[in-house]
Amino acid sequence: MTSPTSAPKIPQLWVPLPSGIHPSWREIDERSAAWLDRFGLYSDRTQRERLTRISVGEITGRGAPSGRLSALQWTSDFLMWLFAFDDEFCDEGPVAASPDATLLIITRLQRVVDVPWVAPTDDNYSSALLELRLRLDGLTTPVQTARWAASFRAYLQGQIWMAANSAQGRIPSLSDHLAVRLDSSGVKIFSTLSEIIHGYDLPAADYERHDVRAFVEVFASIIGWSNDLVSYHKESRRSQDGYGNIVDLIAYEQKCTVDEAVTETAMMHTRAMALYLRLRDQILREAGPELRRWVTDCDSWIRADYDWSLTTHRYVNPEDPADLPAGSAASPFQEREADQPLPITSIAWWWNLVEG
Repeated sequence: MTSPTSAPKIPQLWVPLPSGIHPSWREIDERSAAWLDRFGLYSDRTQRERLTRISVGEITGRGAPSGRLSALQWTSDFLMWLFAFDDEFCDEGPVAASPDATLLIITRLQRVVDVPWVAPTDDNYSSALLELRLRLDGLTTPVQTARWAASFRAYLQGQIWMAANSAQGRIPSLSDHLAVRLDSSGVKIFSTLSEIIHGYDLPAADYERHDVRAFVEVFASIIGWSNDLVSYHKESRRSQDGYGNIVDLIAYEQKCTVDEAVTETAMMHTRAMALYLRLRDQILREAGPELRRWVTDCDSWIRADYDWSLTTHRYVNPEDPADLPAGSAASPFQEREADQPLPITSIAWWWNLVEG
């Protein structure tokens, strides 16, 4: 369980993917700060300052260095909504430990996603989400909107599971946690953003392939586990007591220290990254233009999140700094074991999809 202790040293992670950034990311970031103010998605001025210093425009610009500006702005504003909502309702506020209150909020927000033209909006977050949802219709095809909406609904529903665990003091198994956090972390949503930003539809026959589904889960886990490492110090200071971070769960299950759990998490990240590259190459061998574009866009989001997370004020708080690395490791962490499957029930199936 997280507790106010000294920051653990986070090792360099192996992220051998290209890095880039859109030239207008600063302007995008400024407009997202103004959008945040428009809807007042913060409890006080201190929280507003935290949100406006995390550089949502940077992670957006890194995720799509050649994206359409209007779609990039929508994405940046949406990520600002996610960070604000996460802080107020999922990690740090009293609602995070109340499944009943969480369910009431989630039900209202899902209605906004599904039928925005009739959904009631009686609070700042539903009003801001309504603006995003209506704006999205002007940027996307129905296919793109449906994929984003499905991943976003899964994120919302995952918050109920997290709140129930917190309310009942229940410690999930690592396997169950990893399965649910694929959605509840919100990271799967990133896999739907590139179609919106660049304006293409990934064919359903490609999207529903088993190896592509595994690829999406590996993609989400790489980003999620990296975030758990980088955000660990922040969460130990600000979040609700609980086992929402993979580091705490590993320490609990293996009865080891936090530093040992950090090492274990880094090893898991390396194995997932090695598998991602193998699945990536396998999928690309016979990929059509849309699937090829989408896979390489996933590369950009993984590297974007890692580069951004090492410098953003969300995690790099000068007043209480985390002990974070600089840049990507040149070689895999514990390289000799990089290609070994992880013996975790809920995710072991990923390795079965690798051919040969």
